[in-house]
Amino acid sequence: MTDRVKETCEACFDEHSNDCSGFACAVSNKLAVPLHGLANQLVDTIRGGNGWRPLRDGRAAAKSAAAGKLVIGGLKGSEQANPDPHGHVVVVVAGPLARDTYPSAYWGRLGGGGAEDQTVNWAWRTQDRDRVSYAEHGIKPV
Repeated sequence: MTDRVKETCEACFDEHSNDCSGFACAVSNKLAVPLHGLANQLVDTIRGGNGWRPLRDGRAAAKSAAAGKLVIGGLKGSEQANPDPHGHVVVVVAGPLARDTYPSAYWGRLGGGGAEDQTVNWAWRTQDRDRVSYAEHGIKPV
């Protein structure tokens, strides 16, 4: 069985490695899950329903990704320990958990320095990474 989310992340990464929201939207849209906006808007979207189901934590996010769901994690800029106009989002994929808490993911980063298939403890500062919201969305079979 192929991992469509991870394959789509691989296909979109080079073009969007310098933009977390552009990357998340590109992956989502290729999987026929409409998603648009900047990171703060994406966090509102995944928290607001419309086909997105909130997940309680990183362990639940990893389990959902392993089951073939599209999983987005995010934190608004205003919610960060050092508030920022820009939030941050990641696409969670099937893979190992760091410290039994932080799922594997792909993400872009403004100005470059995104990451491929790394655990999300590297995507946020220590004081922010435990406050990330995660949500899942089903994807249609091919």
